[in-house]
Amino acid sequence: MLATGGETVFLTLRARILSGQLRAGSMLREQALAVELGVSRTPVREALRRLAEAGLVAFVPHRGATVVAWTMDQVRETYVVRAGLESRAAGLAAGLITTDELTTLAALIDTMEPFVTAVDDAGISELGRLNAEFHRIIVQASGVPQLMALTTNVARVPLMADAFRRQGVQFRARSNHQHRDILTALRTKDALWAEVAMRSHILGARNALTEH
Repeated sequence: MLATGGETVFLTLRARILSGQLRAGSMLREQALAVELGVSRTPVREALRRLAEAGLVAFVPHRGATVVAWTMDQVRETYVVRAGLESRAAGLAAGLITTDELTTLAALIDTMEPFVTAVDDAGISELGRLNAEFHRIIVQASGVPQLMALTTNVARVPLMADAFRRQGVQFRARSNHQHRDILTALRTKDALWAEVAMRSHILGARNALTEH
């Protein structure tokens, strides 16, 4: 387990990769990162190892760690994996989710609505953050730690990170409308509806992304 400093390094580098700030092929040098982030090389080394385990970086002999390039086929398969994991989580969550969690999900949907029409990077990035939190809460509500761990590793890849930017207002509006369907299924404790709604939501996003 990483110490607090190492965890911060890992999350910082992961966020840079997922946001596209660190692009495919970028070199990640231990010493330079240690200086930039104000830590020793040990937490940087451990963070790079974790990023490699998550499939975000690869170690190249005599060069160090580089950011992995994702193909469209890999992105498609990642969405399929997400659909399986998160639909299962939604089905389980239907019988376990708390009133407080349902209230939080409703608030997230309402908060996302104004950002649906955003055209600036800051607004769209905030929409992506809120969207990720919506999905995280549902997986957490499933009560299965393994699902939480697995979805953390596959929930986002660099090509997904800017999906909201490239798909436009109609895609984002449809996505948030689907969130309302998922919430209704959870409120009514309908496990089958929740599972099907989540699967359709994720696979629909996959189709929209890969068609463009």
